[in-house]
Amino acid sequence: MKTKILTIAPYQGMKEIINDIASGRDDIEMTTRIGDLATGLEIVQSYDLDDFDIIISRGGTAKMISANVTIPVVEVEISVYDILRAIKLAENYSNRFAIIGYPAITNCAKMLCNLLQYDIEIIVLDENTEPYQQMEHLKEQGYEMVLCDMVGTSIARELGMNFILIISGRESIEAALDQAVRFSKIFSITRQQSQVLKAAVIQSREALFIYTKDGQPYFSSMERSPATAAFFNQVEQNLASFLSDSRFRLENQVDSFVYTMYSRHITINGIAYVYIYLLMQDAPLLVDDIGVSHYDVKTNSINEVSDYYGSANLIGSTRIIMEQYAATLAPVMILGEIGTGKTKAASFLYSHSEYRKSPYVIIDCANTNQKKWNYLIDNVNSPFNDLNTTIFIQNLQALEISLAQKFLSYLNQGEMCRRNRFIFSYTLGSDKQETDTVCQTFMNELSCLVLRIPPLRERVQDIPNITTLYISQANVEFGKQVVGLESEAMELMQQFGWPQNLAQFKRVIRQLIISTNDYYIKTDVVRQALSQESPISQHTFQLQPGYEILNLNQNLDSINYDVSRIVLEQEHMNKTKTAERLGISRSTLWRILQK
Repeated sequence: MKTKILTIAPYQGMKEIINDIASGRDDIEMTTRIGDLATGLEIVQSYDLDDFDIIISRGGTAKMISANVTIPVVEVEISVYDILRAIKLAENYSNRFAIIGYPAITNCAKMLCNLLQYDIEIIVLDENTEPYQQMEHLKEQGYEMVLCDMVGTSIARELGMNFILIISGRESIEAALDQAVRFSKIFSITRQQSQVLKAAVIQSREALFIYTKDGQPYFSSMERSPATAAFFNQVEQNLASFLSDSRFRLENQVDSFVYTMYSRHITINGIAYVYIYLLMQDAPLLVDDIGVSHYDVKTNSINEVSDYYGSANLIGSTRIIMEQYAATLAPVMILGEIGTGKTKAASFLYSHSEYRKSPYVIIDCANTNQKKWNYLIDNVNSPFNDLNTTIFIQNLQALEISLAQKFLSYLNQGEMCRRNRFIFSYTLGSDKQETDTVCQTFMNELSCLVLRIPPLRERVQDIPNITTLYISQANVEFGKQVVGLESEAMELMQQFGWPQNLAQFKRVIRQLIISTNDYYIKTDVVRQALSQESPISQHTFQLQPGYEILNLNQNLDSINYDVSRIVLEQEHMNKTKTAERLGISRSTLWRILQK
């Protein structure tokens, strides 16, 4: 008989490894979900545990689940190899790092550091220590990165620190699966509550309240909190009707939800129970879609770990400027080429500002039109009429000049920048530059702080650190154990031009991780990947700034034209700067470009 296992994995990569191991065994029937300390127990409680023999999880999530269920829970232990892999990956990072966690992590770390004579700061947490304060103290001491568990990653992100998640290796997961199979042969779960919950899952699609026939609460799939108090009050106020009438039904609306409650009387093993079902759905929207995205403190952190690729701007001098700007409420203009992480920078400014607990609204100018802007400017329900809201105007360069002028006039007349915090992004390129009229007008009239995000080709010194963070995230996502690149491979990464910046860099790193089965990414693999990125051919890649490939099999006039065109594009179509750089007059440049 197969052992039926429910696994709550803290990250995608662990889920992939578990499923891969389980698929090769004929003694396991596996169900895997992703959940952490905040969501793991809720996910477990959404299942009928009669359908499983045992649960597998990791760290604090495993301990929390174990304290709240009646079937065995096996914890995936952190091994010495797991700690060592994380340390080896962190050694690629040029700045100071520390290890922080509970004894399951720090005991192994201390043993390794003593054995290998590593001088690494190790912070031990327990039930009497405050993780946030410990992490904040590390930041004050100058540490920029920590090695930690999932709880630590959330705190590090909140403090603006970089992190490497200590992931569980294949050997640790295999050991946990073996232990789970052994335990399942010892324990047998036969409690009546399991039968009750099984019936509840069969009957209910949403939240469920169960009472005994004399009105005593027996089970609830919903936790009582200020957010759910209204539903509990409705059940208690109408409990007499639910107990006496097996078909009683109630409909109402709470906040943005329409809910329906109805009762069923069910007898299990001769004992009568009253099941009260709660079905919820969103209330109908009163306005059409206007191309606006809304976020708040409850939803803004969802999938934040998977979005950590965008945090490369937290490395280098740009990080300091972002932290300074986040401390103000002045308008900010974010300038940068495509793929440089402008949207992530805006999110950082919001999440580290005074308004971080207020709504965050994103308006993408590339997806708006005259009708939508009329709504935003004229309608009383527009987010512009909110108070203490952060409003991110994305892709300002895509806004038509007439609409831009109308919007700017609206902002000035209504003093909107005093009621809300505005952040703008403007994508620079061959046809758009910082001297563009719209960009300059917004910056000057609104007195914007200017955040210039450099392209990746100007951040060659940051590429090793960015690579380390991206490898860490890709390991989590794909269940890999890569610890770095060969030295020559890193040099190739630094020599490449990266015309699409961080967006392209992220894609290439993910591709390298997926195609690598070793601890280190080989030079030949990097060379092949970069050759496929080149716009020239399969066997060449972009050079460092200041170098270009020219076709010399043409006459001198054509070569002069190519040189002038390349420099003009590098100077963002500024003819004055181009002429100065080439050492010619504007009229001479004009004649060359006209040939």
